[in-house]
Amino acid sequence: MPPNRQNALLEEYQTCNGQVTRLDNLIWQTAAILFPITLAGFAFFGSSSQHTAEQFSVIVATAIGSSTLLATWYLLSIRWAVYERVAFYRMREIETELGLLHHHYSSFARMSSKRRKLALKQMKNDEKARFEKMGNDVGNMPLIGLRRTMTIITFIFIVGWIFLIIREFILTF
Repeated sequence: MPPNRQNALLEEYQTCNGQVTRLDNLIWQTAAILFPITLAGFAFFGSSSQHTAEQFSVIVATAIGSSTLLATWYLLSIRWAVYERVAFYRMREIETELGLLHHHYSSFARMSSKRRKLALKQMKNDEKARFEKMGNDVGNMPLIGLRRTMTIITFIFIVGWIFLIIREFILTF
């Protein structure tokens, strides 16, 4: 491979890695703002001893606003996560061309044991031995990823607001 091509691929790899880091930070820095605000809303309204129609209206408006922000974060985060996956995909392509393995190993480690076995069947012997060794040394990863985590957190917070509205409705009316 010509040195110019190799340098261009390494630069692209570095760019992709920077994009992944930036997007991951964007997802969780945004969450670091939204989640504490939501928890503060739960604490404030959940500990309120005032149960009036006006208070109920404020809780409903706050719940709708908070749920909208959470849903927006969720949808944007899914979009950002897709961009991350594209960057990871490209990084694996570059690794293949340059003979590198980091993201290939990471992808393999994320697989369920059933998918690992299928992947190993398709590999050549020397490659198979490397991936088997890495898989044995690393072990199995829990099957929870970014998208599932984002879904669970968003769901829990929105359900929390629904329960708070129901509680306040029962105590008010």
